[in-house]
Amino acid sequence: MPVTSTESSDIAYMYYTDHMMSGDLIKEARLRAGLTQTELGARLGKAQSVIARWERDDVSPSLETVRDVVRACGLDLTFFMSKFDDSNVTIIDQHLRMTPAERFADLMARVRFHDRREQQAAARDD
Repeated sequence: MPVTSTESSDIAYMYYTDHMMSGDLIKEARLRAGLTQTELGARLGKAQSVIARWERDDVSPSLETVRDVVRACGLDLTFFMSKFDDSNVTIIDQHLRMTPAERFADLMARVRFHDRREQQAAARDD
């Protein structure tokens, strides 16, 4: 089932928003660890209701708290800074409008193009 342009914009936005909600990070870490909210709360000395409020973004914990939660899940949260570049958003939007067959055909065309380039470069080096 193809993705509509509205859906594709929503999906691309999900990956390229100005910020990621701390609740998303907490829930993702908890699910990756295979923990319930109650189990995570026990590891942190917090009530299940606190974990639920964080995950719903009713309460925004500090960055340090989010990092502690992620570590309690056996994961690590690392940060780095880089120059902002949203150039892939257009490409992602274009691919989300394609059917799976169209995406595969596009991928294969790119593979063939790169294969030809490598062959040409190898022929020049010989």
